[in-house]
Amino acid sequence: MHSTLTTDLSILYENLNETTSTNNENVVLIKTGAFNPIHRAHISNMIKTKEYLECVHGFRVIGGYLSPSHDQYVQAKLDEEFISGHHRIRMCEEAIKEANQQYWLSVDKAEIMAPQLISLLKVTLSLQMFINEMLKLKRPIRVIYVAGLDLFNDCHGMKGMQQSSWNGVAVVYRSGEQEDLIKSMHSLTSEKLYYVRDDSPDNQTEGLNQISSTQIRQMMKNEQSCEHLTYSSVLNYLKIISI
Repeated sequence: MHSTLTTDLSILYENLNETTSTNNENVVLIKTGAFNPIHRAHISNMIKTKEYLECVHGFRVIGGYLSPSHDQYVQAKLDEEFISGHHRIRMCEEAIKEANQQYWLSVDKAEIMAPQLISLLKVTLSLQMFINEMLKLKRPIRVIYVAGLDLFNDCHGMKGMQQSSWNGVAVVYRSGEQEDLIKSMHSLTSEKLYYVRDDSPDNQTEGLNQISSTQIRQMMKNEQSCEHLTYSSVLNYLKIISI
């Protein structure tokens, strides 16, 4: 499924070359989703996960991919509010640039270009296989799936994502979501399951946890300002395609 046509590996090569040799394990992040449209929390969660894995677990995150979901899934879910895949890809690219994260974040097109809907597990394992086949490092690169706490709960702990020796799941806290499952599983499978939760009182990104693409679409229909929810480049693009 993944190939050089769907996945840009240049950020991985560049970050591997620029980083001094260490014993830290190399990691790549992937986050799937409709991104209909992408918003600030999507990228914020990737940044928080990168910082957490590097500071707490000693990983070296050499890249991250936003993987917009297949049109079949998004259209069935959102009906007339569905935004075509090529537009969602473009908005993700614009958001990454505006957030100044293009040195490590990229958009993966494998899901959208697939002939049919692909599961989260297959997308992650396919990316992992492709990266390791292309880079051929002595130590395989671990691919970690980034999920919000809401998705983790809806998928009953995402146990399938933790079966491979070279992957895992990083769960980002979302206020209002139950923590019983993540806390019970985290204590048992801490080597494959990472809980990204900022408990500091001065956490400036807490408000981002409440953002949703649904909220943005509704506010745009009501001609309300959305600059605090997503990026100016995304809003400008949405106006051009006139959703």
